[in-house]
Amino acid sequence: MPLTLSCCELPQQGAATTVYCATAPELEGLGGMYFNNCCRCLPSQEAQNEVTAAALWELSERLIQERIGRQSK
Repeated sequence: MPLTLSCCELPQQGAATTVYCATAPELEGLGGMYFNNCCRCLPSQEAQNEVTAAALWELSERLIQERIGRQSK
């Protein structure tokens, strides 16, 4: 079965929002905003959940520590 990318963006499309946010003069000095398809959006309710944010932070720290531990051996 051939691999198809019909559900995925082209690299240029995928990079467009990042490039826009990095280069748009009107965004200079601003941060903490969520963009999708070069448009400022409100994040989902789940993305704004403090309990979820704390759990993700703790998981990220644990995974980094595990990776660092493996590399130092």
